[in-house]
Amino acid sequence: MKTNFKDIVFPLIKTLILLFVLEIITTAIFPMIGLLNFRVPFNILLVLFLGLRLETPYLAILIMIVQYFHAFFSVEGWEMGTVTGIVICVVVSYVREMIHFSSWGMTILITQVFQLLWFFVQSILIYIQLGNLDYIFDKGWRFLPQSVIIALLSPLFFFLLNKIWNVDDRGMLGDKI
Repeated sequence: MKTNFKDIVFPLIKTLILLFVLEIITTAIFPMIGLLNFRVPFNILLVLFLGLRLETPYLAILIMIVQYFHAFFSVEGWEMGTVTGIVICVVVSYVREMIHFSSWGMTILITQVFQLLWFFVQSILIYIQLGNLDYIFDKGWRFLPQSVIIALLSPLFFFLLNKIWNVDDRGMLGDKI
């Protein structure tokens, strides 16, 4: 378990820089090439990585920071994403021992399953807030192709984030196997 300040802050800054670059691509470059309503949710991928690969008591704070940073580029509120991310990480903590990133295919599958869970939890929160299912259905049709793209890119990003966070492929952050 990592509790040292330097073991969390410097990788977090690198992760936020990566998120910044990805958000710029999603919000500025995609609309320039004609993809107006296509927003790949890289913040979800980062939160999933944090939940799946990091074992730290500061996980909720890290999720809040990632979601707050994502809110600079989105009209979505950071608070709903933070609550959803924490709920997902609680689920991850229960099934963590059964999850193995033994291949790219498993990484893609696990990422897709947790993204669907993310959408389900987010939909419940939106329904509680709006009381209308129309927005949820509209968001769902846009979310499915974006989640498939994120799932397909997840092995590459998990490899990169493993290097940033200095996570061994075989263990959790802090586990030296």
